[in-house]
Amino acid sequence: MPNPSLLAIGECMLELSLNEHAGLSHSFAGDTYNSLVYAKRWEDSLDCYFLTGVGQDAFSTLMTEHWLQQGINSQLALTSTDNNVGIYAIQNDPSGERHFDYWRKDSAATQLMQLIEKNDCQANWPHFDLVYFSGITLAILPEADKSGFIKMITLLKAKGSKIALDPNYRPKMWRNKQHASQWLEAAYHVSDIVLPGTEDHLDLLGHQSVDEIVDFCNQHSVTELVIKAGKEGVFSFVDGQANCMVPFVPAKCQRDTTAAGDSFAGVYLACRIRGEQIKSAIEQASSAAGLVVQHQGAIVEHDIFDAFRRNLNHISN
Repeated sequence: MPNPSLLAIGECMLELSLNEHAGLSHSFAGDTYNSLVYAKRWEDSLDCYFLTGVGQDAFSTLMTEHWLQQGINSQLALTSTDNNVGIYAIQNDPSGERHFDYWRKDSAATQLMQLIEKNDCQANWPHFDLVYFSGITLAILPEADKSGFIKMITLLKAKGSKIALDPNYRPKMWRNKQHASQWLEAAYHVSDIVLPGTEDHLDLLGHQSVDEIVDFCNQHSVTELVIKAGKEGVFSFVDGQANCMVPFVPAKCQRDTTAAGDSFAGVYLACRIRGEQIKSAIEQASSAAGLVVQHQGAIVEHDIFDAFRRNLNHISN
């Protein structure tokens, strides 16, 4: 029996951050990529693929080598001869809140749909049990490519893949709220699993309660809804009906919130792929996010995260 498979779609960038010696450290990160790494770490049997565009520059080479070290299949990294990887820099204030500067316009990942068309490769893709993308995946694409992306997701769904979405609304990446709402509603409409935060819906759509979010998602036939409501906890719904609520448990300290939502999504989806109940998946995902915010950078060191996972599994058993 083949291993379960997870495809994440989006952008992986060169991450720069100030280290404790006032020098620059580099890594590679991006919202859906981060989630994919954490999913693989949580469930090693997953076959994990990342669909994106890369360049022919040295950092693109280092980046794909980094993926392989993380157990991520790079065969769907499509090479652009004209564009390179995007770059972003992180600064954190004393409370752990992050501040970003980006250099991503016209990165290879923004040209994804054109690279897919140029390579004529979609017919050769393997089947994916789960396909995951975010609002950022959609936002970085040129306007002319957004409808093609939604059609591609629709086709993957028609072929039997379950579709998961984190709206991850970032106002600066859209022309205005109407523009963002237009495309994110299209994304909701093709998704089976949606993982929004209450802030996403408040900022974009003015929804002030969990019930309003549920009503909105019911209009788009979302079957599995997991709402991250900060200190109020996490609420889940299946086919519009309440499933469970998991209380908020604060982390021991908060050093860097860069990938809290990404790690939550990755661990949650890994748990669901391996057949765990929604409540258990949320509890594990919340615990993982609580660890991630205690460490600098989007991707926690492998040995630290693995020790945490083993300890949590030991406690659970």
